[in-house]
Amino acid sequence: MARIRVTDNNRIPEVLADLSRAKAKKAKVGYIQNSQMAMIAGVHEFGARIQVTDKMRRYLASQGLHLKKSTTHIVIPERSFLRTGTDESIAAIENKAQDLITDVIEGNVSPELFFQMLGLELKGKIQEFAIDLNNPVNHPFTVEMKGSSNPLVDSGGLIGSMEVEVE
Repeated sequence: MARIRVTDNNRIPEVLADLSRAKAKKAKVGYIQNSQMAMIAGVHEFGARIQVTDKMRRYLASQGLHLKKSTTHIVIPERSFLRTGTDESIAAIENKAQDLITDVIEGNVSPELFFQMLGLELKGKIQEFAIDLNNPVNHPFTVEMKGSSNPLVDSGGLIGSMEVEVE
């Protein structure tokens, strides 16, 4: 009688281990390390109401903006670029995840790289959204000072310093 030897080269144990690791992973997109940019992003994301001090009033006057005596607060309107940019990108990120999951299962992409790639994709989408955001418009004084009417783009520091972190 002839002997037949069967070799099984399935990756099921490795795939299960990768999927188990992936369950504990997540990607964060935003301002994680840079607290100054996180503060600026928060002001734009949620808006702010800043009490006018005498020092601020003098500074603004020296720059050419003379506030009325009755002005007690400066209001920076909400310009949600993180939340709205994410909400508008969910379908694209889900499609990207579906495209990449086969590579994870086949062992070509680690769970960490999978989440890094999705995080970078979302970061790019949010950055595009922020660059295109044009409402609410800047105050005319702000436009004059920075030379641009784009509410979230000045030097590029806010949009450029967005980070991705995989935990």
